[in-house]
Amino acid sequence: MLEAGIKGWEKRGIYDDPQLTRISKMYEQIGFVIRLEPFRPLMEAGCTECMKENADRYKVLYTKKRTQNSKIRY
Repeated sequence: MLEAGIKGWEKRGIYDDPQLTRISKMYEQIGFVIRLEPFRPLMEAGCTECMKENADRYKVLYTKKRTQNSKIRY
């Protein structure tokens, strides 16, 4: 899983638009770098049944604090 494999990234949630765009912009505005990964229902804990039918429309949002060398998005 990404959260165990990439140090410093924190999983924030699974979103689709328009929430994904709104929440991503908010995190950028308050000083975070964002990373969007494809949603993989089988890799997620908890119930994801309602998202499986349209899994490609969802993204997993991760953030970390911005540093001087950080890109805004990965």
